[in-house]
Amino acid sequence: MRTMRLAILSLLSCCAAAGDAQTGPGERVLQGLRSCRAITAAEARLACFDKATAALEAAVDAKDVRIVDRQEIRKARRSLFGFTIPKVALFGGGDDGDQDDKEDAFTEINTTVASARAVENGRVEIRLVGEDAVWRTTDPMAWPPKSGAKIRIRKGTLGNYFIAVDGRSVRGMRVR
Repeated sequence: MRTMRLAILSLLSCCAAAGDAQTGPGERVLQGLRSCRAITAAEARLACFDKATAALEAAVDAKDVRIVDRQEIRKARRSLFGFTIPKVALFGGGDDGDQDDKEDAFTEINTTVASARAVENGRVEIRLVGEDAVWRTTDPMAWPPKSGAKIRIRKGTLGNYFIAVDGRSVRGMRVR
């Protein structure tokens, strides 16, 4: 009987801790799992973990929570390179200053030109291989790159980007 009371109290404290969090569903589910670890009675801890994992599965099924690995985050960051996006924790841009985020930050991209075409005022629009990215030079470019040329795009200061092809560099911006 005492074990049953402990289990009920543990489950109630687990649920209360999860409900008290003034955050999103992901943090509430995680807090529920964390609180289960503090329970010392094995039967109560198991019941708490069962309930917390069921809540996690339900949140994932309802698409309230998504589990993303580091590789998916890197892929998303790479696909967004060149766009100004707000710093959100989704891509590791939170305020916690995580060292892994700094190591994974993209400051340049090295790839190949898929195609290039001249646009107004001597500028060039460049599509990259293997990505859905389109860049446009903001400075005139007298030598449009050929398909298959190696290209390096690096982040400069104050939101500038530099596009380097065949050892020559011009400023540019991402348009798509």
